[in-house]
Amino acid sequence: MTDTTAIRLGGLVLGSDDPERLSDWYRAAFAPSAEPGTVLMVGANRLVFDRRDDLEKSTREPGRVLINFYCDDIEAVADHLRALGVTRWIRPVEHFGPGLIATVEDPVGNYVQIIELGARPAAGR
Repeated sequence: MTDTTAIRLGGLVLGSDDPERLSDWYRAAFAPSAEPGTVLMVGANRLVFDRRDDLEKSTREPGRVLINFYCDDIEAVADHLRALGVTRWIRPVEHFGPGLIATVEDPVGNYVQIIELGARPAAGR
């Protein structure tokens, strides 16, 4: 077997009939100071938003791929998302094993999880 230790994930491509709109949502939600465009750098990784004409307006299986964002303060991120008008909460902030997790839907129905590892015991709503 070939050694795979040099392999790393370079990013994730999200297909959409309106990649600019989807990119704008992710930028506002998770990287508001990022430059406009259909490639969004989040840490050392890329989210690429690609125009596709072979997709429905909304995903049929939103739980098939979960997009995870790790953060230091999930309550601040949740408040920021609420201030942006995010109303499609699949799971509110709650405890799970090593921390806190919340799940929202992006504009095309993909599930986006916000995770705070090693979270404060009293955190969570």
